[in-house]
Amino acid sequence: MPELRNVIVFAVGAARYAVELRWVREVVTLGFVTAVPTAPHAVGGVCNLHGTILPVLDVGALVDEPVGPAPRQGDGAIVIEADGMLCGLRVDQVDHVASLLEDGGAVVDAAGRPLTLLDPQRLLRRALELVGSGQELDGPAGPGAAG
Repeated sequence: MPELRNVIVFAVGAARYAVELRWVREVVTLGFVTAVPTAPHAVGGVCNLHGTILPVLDVGALVDEPVGPAPRQGDGAIVIEADGMLCGLRVDQVDHVASLLEDGGAVVDAAGRPLTLLDPQRLLRRALELVGSGQELDGPAGPGAAG
């Protein structure tokens, strides 16, 4: 049965996604982003956000889509908190905040287009797995990374 979800809708490249607002702490413009040379592609870098070191993640890399450009100063990010950890999801554009019906891991926007509903807990677990394994992200994100 479909459920109503309060979400923020955003775009990364040509793909559009949604994240439930309960996970979102703020939407920011990134300051200076430092690359982490040994990090997997999913970790685009780190930046200082209000005195805290914030990892900036590449959504595409975590959900088996093409890796986006490296994050840089001035890019947008959605700061999420899950499992006691903060991270930034680099985004190209924040579209809007809405209440949308969810069914089977996707929500449908006002134009009737399905959007992938991301699960921040799964995204962070996937990023931690990649960092812990020391591998580059070349394979699939695994079951449930999006949804």
